[in-house]
Amino acid sequence: MIGSASQSFACPFQVLASDGRRYFVKALGGCQEFARGSLAIEYVVAELGRLIGAPVCGNSLIRIPEDLADWPMPFGKLQPGIAHANAAIGRAVEARPALQHRAQDDNRSRHVGLYALYDWCFGDDAQWLHDVDDDRAIYSHDHGLYLPPHDGSIRADLLRRCADESNELPDPADGLDAEAVRRVSEALERINRDALVKVVRGVPASWPVTDDDLEALGWFLEHRAPAVAARLRALI
Repeated sequence: MIGSASQSFACPFQVLASDGRRYFVKALGGCQEFARGSLAIEYVVAELGRLIGAPVCGNSLIRIPEDLADWPMPFGKLQPGIAHANAAIGRAVEARPALQHRAQDDNRSRHVGLYALYDWCFGDDAQWLHDVDDDRAIYSHDHGLYLPPHDGSIRADLLRRCADESNELPDPADGLDAEAVRRVSEALERINRDALVKVVRGVPASWPVTDDDLEALGWFLEHRAPAVAARLRALI
């Protein structure tokens, strides 16, 4: 363990993992009890981002070893087991909530994926990272407050209630890459149940999310995808 960001929701801490890479880790002990589903949200949103080509930070499940057990956390103690990890960017600058630097790197394309992911996953508390060493390339991160009710939990009743509501980023769409809009829209339209089942089944059983809530989440995402694609096309 080499650092923390305890002021952030879910209190991520930085580690040097056994693969030699740095990660920001979120564990159950960093969350209030009602919000421990945020780890599942983090995992699912990042996996969905890759399905549609949205720029999300590399993520993985990570095992907390026994020798770190009982490390003090804001809402408990660090426990051995599975946590969620985002790969650290070497030199990153965080920006929120407005999208910036559209003219740099390939952000005209990357921003398209952000519009799509935010709407599809009913985002909130938009947060972006810019890679200083890669011409300010943008990434979406810190997704623990995505999905209704935006409090770090997954609730089947609210997913069903909000399934047909739009949740678009308010940022002006000027200058978006039209080819990227086509590509991401088509990726949304190709989303199928098998792909979504694979994502939700990847949520560790040790995390406090019920099978009913995960089933509702899969339905929510499948149901929403075509409408999100249509709204994305309308941006240009």
